[in-house]
Amino acid sequence: MRKFFTLILILSSLVSFGQNPTINDLWKLYNSRDFKSVIEKAKPLLENDSTNIDLNSILGRTYTDLGNYKAAIPYLCFTVKNDINNSWQKAWALGYLGTCYFMEQKYDDSKKSLNDCISLNATGNATNDARSKSLLFGFNEFYKNWKIVETNNFRFHFQNMDTIEIEKYISLREKAHRKINNFFESKLPKKIDFYVWESREDAKKILGLDLGFAKPNFCIVHTHFQQTIGHEMTHVISNYSSDISTKTKLINEGTAVCFDQSNQDKLKLVKNWIANNHQPIVIKNYWEDGTKYADEMLYPLSGLFVRALLDNFGKEKFLELFKNQTYENAKLVFGDKLDNAIQAFENKINN
Repeated sequence: MRKFFTLILILSSLVSFGQNPTINDLWKLYNSRDFKSVIEKAKPLLENDSTNIDLNSILGRTYTDLGNYKAAIPYLCFTVKNDINNSWQKAWALGYLGTCYFMEQKYDDSKKSLNDCISLNATGNATNDARSKSLLFGFNEFYKNWKIVETNNFRFHFQNMDTIEIEKYISLREKAHRKINNFFESKLPKKIDFYVWESREDAKKILGLDLGFAKPNFCIVHTHFQQTIGHEMTHVISNYSSDISTKTKLINEGTAVCFDQSNQDKLKLVKNWIANNHQPIVIKNYWEDGTKYADEMLYPLSGLFVRALLDNFGKEKFLELFKNQTYENAKLVFGDKLDNAIQAFENKINN
């Protein structure tokens, strides 16, 4: 239903804009995330008005949201340089530049842009967004004594770990990266910034989030040093396996659990939960809304289920499902055999 109303908004906007869209029209398209139309309509206007700050701003932000960071930077830089009023456009341009430079691995420039946005303090939302990214990206003073080690696929940040421990930690994760990406064959836009916390309490205080978690769009992992080798890493790698239109908790988390490189007996955990709670598992319920269920159950269950899908249908079919992780798409990808596979899986874990 939400997608339907978004489509109606876009179509009605396009009809009303005609051939001469205004800046407000473009922002409406932007806010509806119709980025293709923003570019198509804003670029011709900019050719006739190249010094227009609004047009440069909206194009810079649009390209950033599309993940085309190199294309975004000139528009954002123009906005920052020429917005003499230090308005909200400049504030957001600085914040978006912080993201672009980070993704281009220009970390000093990223830090400066975010700090400049915070210092400008032109609008609360932009300031708060820049402050959150500064913490997420490791630019806060709290990180000043962390040790950074760069490898082929990672940029590790260690809160407190000795040299021997670091070498072992890195070796295991480089091996895991090779194994996981041998399956997904993803091409990441940058190295994974991997933040290794000694203290969960510190992470909660600084980030406001519990460990561990990944921010795949930024190629970022924040993890406790004792967490599984591959779970959060898999979230980042798998995110770039293809254009993913829809994620579901059962499939997305299940994939990370399936590739977490741990020796956890997930079947035993699931069977114990079923026995203790006297509730048989209905996979379709977990698939349609995994957020309703406790992670302690959903995680091992979803990992087992993803493994079952791989065993039944193979890599190629699974990666096709991964693009759109809904049950409805699974029916299209796997056909009539899907429900038979689900029934066999339920019989295995419920009996």
